[in-house]
Amino acid sequence: MNLRGIANRLTSAVNPNTPATLRAYQGFTTQPSGKMAVTYAPAATVVVQAQALTKAEIEHIQSMNLSQCDRAAYCNGQLQAYDRVKQTGGDLLFFEGVWWKVMAVLEGWTMAGWCKVALVQQTGGPT
Repeated sequence: MNLRGIANRLTSAVNPNTPATLRAYQGFTTQPSGKMAVTYAPAATVVVQAQALTKAEIEHIQSMNLSQCDRAAYCNGQLQAYDRVKQTGGDLLFFEGVWWKVMAVLEGWTMAGWCKVALVQQTGGPT
C-alpha cells in the first residue's frame, strides 16, 4: 500500500504539488587555487509537496543546531542531507523561484520510495 500516494491525493487538493529541479550532491573537487568546489549531478525534475515545519520538527532541528530551516518538503525518492560526519553537502532543490538546500532528512522511507526533508533557503544556486 502506498500511504504517501494516498496522503498526497488529499493534501495536494489543498496545497498543490510543485515541480522542482533537483541537483543531487556528488562531492567536491579541489581547484588549482586549492579552493574546494561542490559538484552536483545534472538537473533532474522531481515533484515536491512543500509544507511548513511542525513545532516538533522545529524543536528536533534546533536540537541538531540547524535552527535556520525554513520549510519541509515531501518528495518521491531519497534526497541527501547535509551531514558533516558522512561529509555530504546536501542536495539542492529549485522551486518557487528559489534554491533550497536539504539540511535534514526528517523521514526517509527507502523501501516505500519517498522522504520528507527540512530545507533552508539559499541566496544562490549551483554554478
